Amino acid sequence: MESKVADELHKMFLAGELQITVDEDINDISERLRNGELKLENLHEEDIFIQETLNRALRRLEQER
Repeated sequence: MESKVADELHKMFLAGELQITVDEDINDISERLRNGELKLENLHEEDIFIQETLNRALRRLEQER
């Protein structure tokens, strides 16, 4: 699941859909998720803007099913 979320976050980053305040953080998080350095369950401590972005990515993945 981490790699799917990482891919979705990366798509959002490339499309310019992220708030400027979190775009570099999200890019870093997506890379770390993809490389296995980070797990989704470890992201609950991130700030509210990053959590909102992660939730948006998860909702988008749910809609694709």
